Amino acid sequence: MWTVVKDYVFAEALGRFLRLKRLEQDKTLEKIASIAHINDKNLGRIERGEKIPKAHTLFRIFIALNLTKHTFDDILELYEFLKNEKDM
Repeated sequence: MWTVVKDYVFAEALGRFLRLKRLEQDKTLEKIASIAHINDKNLGRIERGEKIPKAHTLFRIFIALNLTKHTFDDILELYEFLKNEKDM
C-alpha cells in the first residue's frame, strides 16, 4: 500500500501541502482519514513526508479534502521550490 520514500523533497512537499489544506478547512487528521478510508496514522506519515501514498490513496485523500486535479500543480510548484532551496 505504501511506496518507499526515495524522493524526500517530493514527500515533504506533498505532506506539507496536504496538511496545509486540511488545516485551512479546519478538519482533523482523523476526520480526513475516515473520509478517505485510510488509517489516521498513515495519513500522519504522509503529512510528515515519511510516506508517499499510491495513486488511489492520494486520490481518496484529494476527494476527502475536496481538491481538484489542478491542485497537483500547486504541489509540484512547492516541490520545485523546496528542491531548489535544498540545492543551495
